[in-house]
Amino acid sequence: IQVQYSITNTLQGKHFHYSTSVTVPSGSTLLQVMEVAAEENPQTFSFQTEQTSWGPYVTCIHGLAASTEDRTYWQFLSAGNALDKGVGTYKPHAGEHIQAVFSTY
Repeated sequence: IQVQYSITNTLQGKHFHYSTSVTVPSGSTLLQVMEVAAEENPQTFSFQTEQTSWGPYVTCIHGLAASTEDRTYWQFLSAGNALDKGVGTYKPHAGEHIQAVFSTY
C-alpha cells in the first residue's frame, strides 16, 4: 500500500515541512512507514524513538527533539485528527496521509 507521510515544524527554530510517499506491505504499522521514509531519505526523515510501557514513543524527527522543558512533542495526525494509537500499533490504510506535527501541550 502507498501512504503519504509528512513532517512539519512551525513552532521553533528553523521551520520545515517535508512530504513523501512510501510503499509498505498491507498491515504495516506507522512505525514501519516512518522507517521506510527514513531509509529512503535519511537526511530528511530520520527519527528517534524511546521504548515506553505503551510502546515506542517518537522523541525526535529531522533532528528536532521533543522537550518536557519546552512542553513540546511530535503529534501524529490523520486528516487533521490526532491518532488514537501509538506509532507502533497504528496501521495506516492505503492512500492515507499521516502528518507528524511538532506541537506544544
